[in-house]
Amino acid sequence: MDAGTLCEPIALDPASSIRVERVERPSDSAAPTPFPHFHEPAELIWFNRADGEVTTEHGVFPITAGTLLFLPSMTTHDFRLAAGATAWVLVHLDPSVTVAGPGFGSGILSSPRWHCPPKEERARLAMAFDWLVTLAARPERSADVLALTRLLLKELPLPDPAADMTAAGLALHRLRPALDLVAAVTDRPVTIEDAAARCHLSPTYFSRAFSKQFGVGFSEYARQYRLRSAARSLTMGGSRVSEIAYSNGFFNPSHFSAAFQKRFGISPSQFRKAYQTRR
Repeated sequence: MDAGTLCEPIALDPASSIRVERVERPSDSAAPTPFPHFHEPAELIWFNRADGEVTTEHGVFPITAGTLLFLPSMTTHDFRLAAGATAWVLVHLDPSVTVAGPGFGSGILSSPRWHCPPKEERARLAMAFDWLVTLAARPERSADVLALTRLLLKELPLPDPAADMTAAGLALHRLRPALDLVAAVTDRPVTIEDAAARCHLSPTYFSRAFSKQFGVGFSEYARQYRLRSAARSLTMGGSRVSEIAYSNGFFNPSHFSAAFQKRFGISPSQFRKAYQTRR
């Protein structure tokens, strides 16, 4: 797995409102598989090294070295990064952290915000995010982590109220009910017919539109989501692997183990052991 990969759905530690991690992928990394998703925590991301784009319900935003990106809670998004070395700092935030204060504008940060500052500002931001990673590793500095995160949120420009949603964003918005259905029903596979009905589309049109928009078929997307959900379950509690397989819609534990091994490169039991070793 990529260093720092998070399994969906993402959940913050109840004792903390912020999670910070540095994510790095080596130079021989393949382009990540498209995976549109959403989760309750908001995201603030500083890209030290990357090339690509993120597609959201509100439009498409380019990603280059020195890009600062904010994605609100429950925003559907899909990172499409080029192959090769990438590095970024990922901050997951409880939605309460994004409540507006001085400099935020009114309400909460409820729409994606993108900022690619001039070169002279990038070193300052890079240093600030490095410091955030250092502080986050020390539980006794949680108040400082919160304060610095709020300062970094103020670096985001106010949204342009006149900006139109792009075609990609419109398509993502139209298909969002299918993603909602997959997130709500994890104990069984969701059929294309059920997903298409939620989007008020015919199964044939829905299947074609989904593959075109996300670069992966709906059935494969749903299977990958259930695998990620199972991976998350393996890091929480002591449920048996077979119980996790059934609760995530896999009717055969052996089939689940084989699919998990293929996706993550290790068996479910090894995944759990590796996670517990890192804690």
